[in-house]
Amino acid sequence: MKTLNRIIPILLTLTLCIMFIASIADAHEVRQDTNFNQENILTHIQKLSENGPRSIAHKEANQKAIDYIVSEVERYGAVQGDVTDVPAYLVQDFVATDTESRYQNWYLKNVIVHIPANAENPSNQAIMFMGHTDSVPMGQGSSDDGVACSVMLEAIRYYLDKMANGYTLTHDLVFCFVNGEEYELYGSRAFMNEFKGFDNVVERIRFGTNLESRGTQGTLIMFETAANNYNTIKLFSEVNKSLFTCSIATMVYDSMPNGTDFSNFKEAYQGLNVANILGGENYHTQNDNPENVGLTYLSQQAQIVDALIDKLANYDLDSLYDAEESAIFFSYLNITTVVYNHTTVIILAVLLILMLAANVLLSALWRKQRNLRKTAEAFVVLVAGVAWSAVLAWGCYYLFSLIAALFGVIDFHMIGTITYSNTAIVIGLGLLSLAACAITTHFGTKWLKLEYRDVTRAFAYLHAFLGIVLSFALPDASYLFVFSGILFMANELAITLCRKHDLSLWHGELLATALYMPILMPVILLATSALGLTMAEVYGAVFALGIFAVAICAVPALSHFSLRSLWRAIRKKEHKVSPAEGSAHVMAIALVLFLAVSLGAHDASVNLQGKQNIAKLPYDDALVYVLDENGNAEYRIYDLNAKSALDAYAPDMTWKDDHYAGKGEQQQIAHALLCSAEGNVIHVKKNTADSLVYLDFSEINATSFTVDDGLTKQIYVFKGDTHAIKLHSDCTVTLNGGTAKVACKEVLRDYVPLIPAQYANDNEQLHFNLWLTAEYDLK
Repeated sequence: MKTLNRIIPILLTLTLCIMFIASIADAHEVRQDTNFNQENILTHIQKLSENGPRSIAHKEANQKAIDYIVSEVERYGAVQGDVTDVPAYLVQDFVATDTESRYQNWYLKNVIVHIPANAENPSNQAIMFMGHTDSVPMGQGSSDDGVACSVMLEAIRYYLDKMANGYTLTHDLVFCFVNGEEYELYGSRAFMNEFKGFDNVVERIRFGTNLESRGTQGTLIMFETAANNYNTIKLFSEVNKSLFTCSIATMVYDSMPNGTDFSNFKEAYQGLNVANILGGENYHTQNDNPENVGLTYLSQQAQIVDALIDKLANYDLDSLYDAEESAIFFSYLNITTVVYNHTTVIILAVLLILMLAANVLLSALWRKQRNLRKTAEAFVVLVAGVAWSAVLAWGCYYLFSLIAALFGVIDFHMIGTITYSNTAIVIGLGLLSLAACAITTHFGTKWLKLEYRDVTRAFAYLHAFLGIVLSFALPDASYLFVFSGILFMANELAITLCRKHDLSLWHGELLATALYMPILMPVILLATSALGLTMAEVYGAVFALGIFAVAICAVPALSHFSLRSLWRAIRKKEHKVSPAEGSAHVMAIALVLFLAVSLGAHDASVNLQGKQNIAKLPYDDALVYVLDENGNAEYRIYDLNAKSALDAYAPDMTWKDDHYAGKGEQQQIAHALLCSAEGNVIHVKKNTADSLVYLDFSEINATSFTVDDGLTKQIYVFKGDTHAIKLHSDCTVTLNGGTAKVACKEVLRDYVPLIPAQYANDNEQLHFNLWLTAEYDLK
C-alpha cells in the first residue's frame, strides 16, 4: 500500500501534465486531411490577393477579384443565367446604402453560384455556404476572407466533378461570394433582401454556413449558431473532426456588438458560423497576405465544408427545425463534441446537489463537526487565493506594459490597452496562479491551523456550488463547473466512504483536474487570443479556480523547489525550504515569461489603440503627410509598427489623441485638392480612382444634405452638432436649409512621391499616404 501511495500520485501528476499539453494543442492547430486539392486553394488565394487590397474603396482590385471568381466557376462548367437545371451563376448588382449615413452609396456585386440537386427525387431545398470577396483597405485579405472564397471555389470544382461521376445530391448547393462585408455586411444583406434568382433560392435554403477569419493562424472555431440549435449542434458533432466549439463562445458572441455575414441570415436559417482567431496581430493589416495564411486552419475549413456537404447531401433538413431549445456543448480534445439539452443540465445539477449533500452529511456524521468548521475556514483560504491570483495577474499586466514602455516597445499612453496574447502569456498566467494559490494555502493552513485536506474539500465544494448556480443562472456556461464539480465530489465521496484506507494519499483531485483541463484550458487560450490580456484579472481568477487543487498538492514539493534547496542538496545538507520560497521561484519563472513577451515588439498590438479595431479607414497602419490649402504640412503616424520603423525619418513627433504628429518637410506634391465649394454646394472631384474624400460637418444649422452622384440621390439627415461622411466617387453635395462648416479631406493612398528611397522596398510594407485638406463655409 505504501508503494501505491507513492506511485499513484506520480502517475496522476504525469497524466495531468499530458492533459495540460493536449489541452493547449486542442486550442491550437491540428492539420486535417481533406478531399479538396489544397494546391488549388492556395492558387486561388494568390490570385485573389495579387492586386493588393480589394476593399470596396479599391474598385479596380475588387472588380478583378469578382472577375476571377466568375472565370473560375465558368471554367468548372457553370453557365451564366437564371437557370436551375444545370450549374449556373448570377452576378447580383445592388446599391449598398449605409444605414448610419457614414458612406456614400456603393454600387457592388455579389456572385451567386447554384448547383442543382441531381437525385431522382430532389427536395427543392438548398444548402448555402457564404464568404466575402472584399478586404479592408489596408490589407490583401488573404485570410479574411480569401481562404473562404478559395475553399468555396475548390468545393464547386470538386463536387461538380464528383457529381459527373455518379455522386448524388438531394438538395441544391448555393455558394455566395458576397461583397462589402467589411463596411456594413452589405452583400449578405442584399442577398437576403433582394436576390430572387434560381427559383427564389433564398426562400429554399434550409441550412447556411458562414466562413470567416479573425487572424491568419490557429484552429478553426465554430462560434455562433441560430436559436433552437440543438439538432444543428448534434449534426455538427457528427461531422466535426478538429474544430473547437463551446456554448460559452456562442453565448459571449451573442452579447457582443460584433457582426458577420451570418448576422443577416441567422434569423432565417439553421446554420454555423466558423472562423479562426489566432494570428490576430495580422488581422485587418497589410500582413494579411498569402505568406501568412495558416495551412492548418485552411485544411480545417476545407474539411468542414466537404464534411457538411457530404453529410447533408441526403439529410432531412426539416429535422433541424424540430428542436425547441438550444444545446449546451463543448469540444473535448478533438475526440468528441459533447452535446446535451437543458433537461440534462437540471439532472446534472440535481446530481451535484445530492453529492454535495451526501458529502456534507457524511462528514458531519462520521467526522463530527470539525470537518464542516474547517471546511468553512478553508473557504477563506480559497477566496484569498483566487483574489490574489487575480490581483497578481492584473498587476503583472500593468507592470510589464510599463517595462515595455520604458524600453520603447510601446508608448506610455498604451499602458492598460495593449493586448498581448500568446501561449507563453497563458502559461505564465498558469504558473502565476499556481504560485499564488500555493503560497495562500501554505500560510492559510499555517495561520488557521488547517490541514491540506480541508482546503481540498472546500475546493471540491466550491466547484459543486458554482456548477449548481450556473446550471440555473447561465446554463450555457454551466459545463465549465458541472463536470469538474462531479469529478471532485466523487473523489471526496470515495475518501469519506473508505475510512479504513486513506485514499486522500492517492490525490484523486489530480486526476479530476487532469480530466478537467481539456474543458478549461481552450477557453482561457482562445479568450486571450480573441480579447487579449486586458482582462488579465479574470484569467487569473479562472486559472486559480481551475488549478487550486494542483497548487494544494504542490505545496510539499515546492519545499524543494528553489536555488537554495538545490545548493543544499549539492552540499548534501537538509535541502528542504519554506514552500513560500519555492512558490516565489515558480512566480519568478512566470515573470520571466511575461518579460520576454512584453519586450517583443511583435507581441504588442499592431495599432495605437492597443486592440484590433475593424479598420475601415485607408490611413490606418500608415505615415500620413497632411497638406492644407495654405501649404502648411504635418506628418502623422497612426500605427505602432510604422512609428518604430520611421523614427529616423520622422523623429520629432508627439502624441495627440489618437496619433503621433510632427512638423512636415516641404515635399514636391503633384496633386492638389480638386474639390470646390460655392454657396451651399460642394463639388467633389477625386484625383485618383481609389482615393476617398471625407467631409466633416460642424457648427450645423441645417436639416440635411443631399449627395448626387449622377446615378442616385441620397438625402442624409443631421442628427447632432457634427456629422461625417466618406465619399468614394465624384458627386455634388448640397446643404439643405441652413449653414454649416465643412472640413474636406482627400486621402491618396500609397502616394509614391512621398516614399523615401530607403523605404521603397521596405519589408514592413509601410504606407505613405497624402491627405489634401481644405475648409469651407456653406450657406
